Amino acid sequence: MESRLFVSPSDIERETGFGKDQLRKWRQRFEFPPMESTADGKPAYSRKTIKQLLLIKRLLEGGFRPGQIVGKTADELEKLCLALSLSAPVVCRNASTQAFIEQLKQADLVGFSALLAEERAKRTLSDFVCRTVAPLLISIGDAWTRNELDIHHEHLCACYIERYLHAQILTRQPKDGFPSILFALPPRERHFLGLMMIEAVLADQGARTISIGGDIPLNNLKLAAISCQVDVVVLSFSFSYPARDVAPTLLHLRRLLPIRIQIWAGGAGVVGIKKPPKGIRLFSDFEEAVVALHKLAV
Repeated sequence: MESRLFVSPSDIERETGFGKDQLRKWRQRFEFPPMESTADGKPAYSRKTIKQLLLIKRLLEGGFRPGQIVGKTADELEKLCLALSLSAPVVCRNASTQAFIEQLKQADLVGFSALLAEERAKRTLSDFVCRTVAPLLISIGDAWTRNELDIHHEHLCACYIERYLHAQILTRQPKDGFPSILFALPPRERHFLGLMMIEAVLADQGARTISIGGDIPLNNLKLAAISCQVDVVVLSFSFSYPARDVAPTLLHLRRLLPIRIQIWAGGAGVVGIKKPPKGIRLFSDFEEAVVALHKLAV
């Protein structure tokens, strides 16, 4: 179906991390990405272009400048990624992950939910997030790039996992001596699942967790953190969050909050930050956050 072959301009930032204004400037300077359209004449970006943009994203995070890579072919970009060990990880689907994907293809949401419950019953909530949910999301993204799934399948997967994790988090009881943590998305961030995953992991470890959701102004986030008397504020930045805005957002929040309240940040959006802003802790995986949590426990 044609929707699998193209991404609309309104979805391009969510899919690649590059906004429409940025791409328009590149088109003027480098003649990339090209103007494309669907069979019925609607503006869109092809899968080939999306692949190139994702490769460009990796190379920019690896230290290249736009003038060095924008406009190169996908083959040229892949060779650069391979040379610098920046290639995307090989995705190996196990039987469980493939079963989830098949349920999505068939729109069997009852079966999808049953599989979540079945996998959850095998392990702790923390292990469920790390060994079931995280690999599943990587495989879903891989299936999308291979045209096996449509965007709506991705959305269904995310929504059902969010619903399931929320219910699981509510069953966790905080442990004495463990810190209180406020979870939030920065302004203009829309990807909630990553934040919920780290909340589930830390709640399972014993933290008292409070989720305030997304798109809340930083001044209001400050008021929430103070009124709820939390020890830590956790922010999650997705791949699509503008890289230039991550550090300024964290530093602004650091200036607003009392020094006693720690700020932790994670997600694909912080990967490109070479040096953490002063007073901020950046985490590249769940395990690092768990270690930091236990160090705070008394």
